[in-house]
Amino acid sequence: MTTAATGGARSRTRPRLTRERVLRAALDYADAHGLAALSMHKLGAELGVKGMSLYSYVASKDALLDGIVEAMLAELAPPAAGQMSWQDALRGYARAVRDVIRRHPAVSPLLAGRAVVPASFLQVLDAWVRAMISGGCREDQAVALLRAVLVYAQGYALAEVSWATSQALPGPEEDDLHRFRRVAALVPGSVPDSLFALAISLCGECDMDAQFEFGLGLMVTGAEQSLTGHVSPPGPAAS
Repeated sequence: MTTAATGGARSRTRPRLTRERVLRAALDYADAHGLAALSMHKLGAELGVKGMSLYSYVASKDALLDGIVEAMLAELAPPAAGQMSWQDALRGYARAVRDVIRRHPAVSPLLAGRAVVPASFLQVLDAWVRAMISGGCREDQAVALLRAVLVYAQGYALAEVSWATSQALPGPEEDDLHRFRRVAALVPGSVPDSLFALAISLCGECDMDAQFEFGLGLMVTGAEQSLTGHVSPPGPAAS
């Protein structure tokens, strides 16, 4: 077989590059190796092409990082089919946001540092807005509540993955001795016993799932008060 024929066979078996494939590969690579290890050269090698050829799909390393955020947010789950209350829709949206971030702990800090609002994210957000409207919310109320829950769920999940990375959270089978040692490593050794006891209560036995649901429940309760007229959702800032 000639070299040209061999090259042609390789080109036929290699999947065609698209922007979506490049961004997905970048997200997968950063998940596996960390953001610091990501480069156009390494990503190109992962895709079987030269790094320079990727600039046809992303204009720069900055654009690639924005694209990773876009690929992450594209995973945001839409609402389940069928009628649901606006309360269940609000809870479902918060859980969907948290799930996306927890799937990608190595790259989740990009959400706090990149100003990216992809069209795919807006489309899914619109589906959640429609689900809340169907469940008894006005559109302006639904947008305000989803915005508030987005901030809560994103901030909670970012803190969660950060604490997990720093081993500030309990392991799956942590006993009392390991709990004491873990908390002792988090606080200065000079703190009074009363503050150390508080740290044990705060960090010693924290069920992050239960804590998330507790905070979410408080938000839903506040939202119910808002919709019954006790509290108004925030409107546009005064000029």
